[in-house]
Parts: sequence; structure tokens; C-alpha cells
Amino acid sequence: MITIQATEALLVCLLLTFVLSLCVWLFLLAKGDLRRVENQCKSRFAIVETKLEESELRFNVLESQIGEVGQQLKQIDDAVQHPVHSVIPSANGPSHGKRTAIIRLAQRGERTDHIAKRVGMPTSEVDLLLKVHRAVSARS
Repeated sequence: MITIQATEALLVCLLLTFVLSLCVWLFLLAKGDLRRVENQCKSRFAIVETKLEESELRFNVLESQIGEVGQQLKQIDDAVQHPVHSVIPSANGPSHGKRTAIIRLAQRGERTDHIAKRVGMPTSEVDLLLKVHRAVSARS
């Protein structure tokens, strides 16, 4: 039969108390680490959501701009295919006087960047207007 003396029993109880305290401390340490990782994940997720919303907004803007460009290309295509019936609306482009001045300056041999500065328009719009004019003139 095994007999345990009081000092041995006390020693076993102290050892069990120490081991149990160590387990509780490790549990609390692991719980703190998990909480820290959870907070990091939440903040990263919030950043990703914000970037996703920004990307969706940029995508919607680009999509509308592509639609506008498509409409402009359709108008240009219609103008090239049907030059007699086409009129470039003054609300979407330069006035009739500006268009005439641009064409005259181009016929005199002026460069498009110089023409654009003189009429106060972007060079790309002047180039486009001259290309449409040449296409309409070539069909006539």
C-alpha cells in the first residue's frame, strides 16, 4: 500500500497549482495573440473594402467615359458615312466659326498645335476635326 506523507501531499498540490497556473497563463497569452491577429485582420479587411469601393467607383467612371467615347465614335462614323446629313452639333464641339477658322488655318499649312493655341482648343480635338473634314471631303 502506498502512503503519502503530508509534505509529499503538499508538494504534489503545489506542483499541480503551478502547472494549472502555467496552463491558465498560456491560455491567456494565446487568447491575447488571437485577439491581436483578429484586429489586424479586421483592419486589413477594412483597407481592402475601401480599395474595392474606390476601384468600383473608378470602374463606373471609366465605363461611362467609354460609353461617351462610343457615342462620339458613332457620331463620327455617321458623319463620315453620310456627310450630307451630318452636322457637328455646336454644343458638343467648336462653333461653326471656329470649325471654319480651323479648316482655313490648316489649308494655309499651319500646324495643328499652333491652330489649337490660336482657337483655344485641345490639339486632339483640332486633329479630330481635321480628320473628319478630310474624310468628308474625300467622299464628296
